[in-house]
Amino acid sequence: MEQGRALAGQYDYEFNTQTLMKNTFYVLFLAFVCSAWSASKAPNFIIIYIDDLGYADTSVQMMDGDPRTRHKFIQTPGLERLAEMGARFNAGYAPTPTCTGSRLSIQFGKSSARMQYRNVFDVLSPIQRPNGYDDEITMAEMLKASGQNYVTAMFGKGCSAMSRADQSGYDVTDENTTSGNGNGHGHWWNPNTKEPFPKDDPKRLHSLRRDSVAFINEYAGKQPFYLMVSHYAAHIPFMATDKAIERNRERWLEMGGNPEELVNEKSKANKDILYAAMIEEMDMTVGGIIDALKAKEELGNTYIIFTSDNGGGYASWREVNGVNQRFNGPLQGGKRSMFEGGLRVPTVIAGPDIEPGSECSVPIVQWDFLPTFHDLSGSSVPLGEGIDGGSLRDVFVRGNQGTVQRGAPGIIHHYTCHYHPPISSIIIGDYRMMKQLVTGETKLFNIIEDYEQVHDLSASMPEKVASMEAVRQQYVDEVDGGRIEQVYDALYDLMDEFSRRARVSYESQLAQLKAENPANLAERKAALLAEMNKTLKRNVMNKEKTRLYSESNVWKEVPYADEAKKTIEATWIDLTE
Repeated sequence: MEQGRALAGQYDYEFNTQTLMKNTFYVLFLAFVCSAWSASKAPNFIIIYIDDLGYADTSVQMMDGDPRTRHKFIQTPGLERLAEMGARFNAGYAPTPTCTGSRLSIQFGKSSARMQYRNVFDVLSPIQRPNGYDDEITMAEMLKASGQNYVTAMFGKGCSAMSRADQSGYDVTDENTTSGNGNGHGHWWNPNTKEPFPKDDPKRLHSLRRDSVAFINEYAGKQPFYLMVSHYAAHIPFMATDKAIERNRERWLEMGGNPEELVNEKSKANKDILYAAMIEEMDMTVGGIIDALKAKEELGNTYIIFTSDNGGGYASWREVNGVNQRFNGPLQGGKRSMFEGGLRVPTVIAGPDIEPGSECSVPIVQWDFLPTFHDLSGSSVPLGEGIDGGSLRDVFVRGNQGTVQRGAPGIIHHYTCHYHPPISSIIIGDYRMMKQLVTGETKLFNIIEDYEQVHDLSASMPEKVASMEAVRQQYVDEVDGGRIEQVYDALYDLMDEFSRRARVSYESQLAQLKAENPANLAERKAALLAEMNKTLKRNVMNKEKTRLYSESNVWKEVPYADEAKKTIEATWIDLTE
């Protein structure tokens, strides 16, 4: 024994003095091999995409210093787990303040201006893009071409302006066989047959979770995967199971709510409870995905992104200087608004190299995700041209010290909308410059120090406004983002075309009806005429609403629809046979 100890001591001495260099090399070599093996294993990517979720509509506080950036009542324990695993990106931006443009942009890594689809019902897009977007490369197609053997899936709400998911690089999807997965699934289990939701799966809250978990169970650990699960919540109509509603009602009362406010089913209190119940059940997807990855031992090799397609549709109203304004937490505006509340959305990302429980203030935008996935996947195929986003790898690793090298000269939101104030903006550094496209008026905000957008700096910093505006305009011109005058003309022409078609359809149906000569001919003729007049009247009202916006200097949404309706109803004369 003593001899063994002596020999061991002798060996230790010799090792320490004679083979140190060799051992150091060996350790470094092993570290290199392990690192290379780890790097060679392509990561998984998951995007949990929520519809109309407000910045402060979760129980995760997006900003450490501002308790207004979390909700006092809504509970999202799954998202809390994700935030503990990764980072809260407190300046995460959606591509547009409405859904369709955002859903296109996130797929292709390009701004809504470059995609030429800037808002829901973009009347200029069919003129600029008569062949649609089949020539663009989706995120799924990019990953499948990476050489890393990715399998891809999309569950839930799709994008009406894009081809079906199963024609856009997605191997697995729950798409409706005839109509895809548009917004109709947010109202009906089967939009074609108007089949209502089963009581245990309102708004597909639970089937989306089950589909996502089943996909993970099938592929995790076998090959790298990309999954996009796109909820119909929190878009209207609000839905939740009876159990979730009752659970939130009891908690609301425990927190001091007045029971008398619950007597009226349509009260704000009941609406708040229903909304919270819906988000709570939506959040179960986050927890279910985390648990599934953990069980498959793939949690450490997966990037999980939780975010929303635009600002909150259920924003609160409060009076500011005698004017009612919508707010999402401390952010002005909500869905459809070009202020921060319409574009800055809750964004939590976890994955390799992202510091657990951290907060990052570097502005990011959802068209950054495609180049990020391209970079992190180790794709052997170069990115295509015109990518506006940049890889977030450096930000994931270094947090607030990280930078993003984008293809575009800034984060540019170009909202040429005919039914809301048309505003274009650019973010460069800490500043955001906004331009009202009808009047040319500009505003400038330091969105890091003044994310509430209270202090307009345009008058005191004219040089910065001018320089940022020059960059914004040059970019919009280069990508043919569209001028607001073109949008108004396109809307007028489209409404006139719709009216022409309505007249043609009426004449055709009338001729057929006269040929049939049914017993109730007069009644059916009157019904046809009434339907045509209804259509013509609606088209004229849309034109009038657009005209009011085209002549206004407003920055916030105004009830021009009501004003247009009153004007047309006062002057409208039904067409007769």
